[in-house]
Amino acid sequence: MNIDYREWPPCAALSGVILAYWRVAGDGRTVPSPTILPDAYVEVVMNLGAEVTLEGPQMHGSQPARAVVGLLETAIEMRYPADVCTFGIRLHPARAATFLGIPPASIVNIVSPLGLVSEALDDRLAEVVKTHPRIDSAESHEAIENVLIEHSRRAPATDDVIVRAVDRLLGADVPIAVSDLAGELGVSARHLHRRFLDEVGVSPKRLERLARFARAWRQAVMGPPLTWADLALANGYADQSHLVREFHTFGARPPAHLFTAEWYDATNVTREDGSPNDVRSVQDRPDQRGHDERRRKS
Repeated sequence: MNIDYREWPPCAALSGVILAYWRVAGDGRTVPSPTILPDAYVEVVMNLGAEVTLEGPQMHGSQPARAVVGLLETAIEMRYPADVCTFGIRLHPARAATFLGIPPASIVNIVSPLGLVSEALDDRLAEVVKTHPRIDSAESHEAIENVLIEHSRRAPATDDVIVRAVDRLLGADVPIAVSDLAGELGVSARHLHRRFLDEVGVSPKRLERLARFARAWRQAVMGPPLTWADLALANGYADQSHLVREFHTFGARPPAHLFTAEWYDATNVTREDGSPNDVRSVQDRPDQRGHDERRRKS
């Protein structure tokens, strides 16, 4: 049995607070070198299967049963067990801190038990897991959403300008200068920088860099067939070497060493609309010479 990854959007009542749900399940022994790569999101992650081991500057040891994974700037190596079953709740970066009820800076570069961050939310999610230990049914998904809806009602309002700025950065196809973004929103670059630190926990430039990196590696997993060179150019990197250096900067092995043919063979991805997705996007190419060349460069 391979690893199966599914991702779907939240209900309308949580739109803008929760960006997506995801679930990973299967035999982890078939997946070579799983890694948590930096992206531009904060997530609540629930481990419903056997013990998962994390090795990174944020945490060494067993993944908590329910954890907050903050805005990471360094990759985390994982060791999967035979029974992998993980459920994730992806939070909007501008609303994550207020939703959890903590200062934004406190969720940058952390992997923390949810109970230490939001005891009330942890208790309610734990109750759902008692009834739905694998969170694998429509009923269990509804139960999770009911908890999140109730919890979100207690969260204070967030800065609409910063929410719009984050949405712009997450949705951009090419890098955006902070000064240009500030101009679009009618504020000064200094004001935007200060409010980002207050609401998100990182600067707009840093979030843009994380978002661009995440777009590149997520497209390698879920997008159409492209080489790493094509993916680099499509996401605003000067060339493939520039993208490879970014993997190194974020503490990850080169992309072709992470996303190997064996990794693609062991991983199934399902789109948000429920249709199956071919994840062999940068490995299975008819031109074997080009494939070999990518492996040398990476």
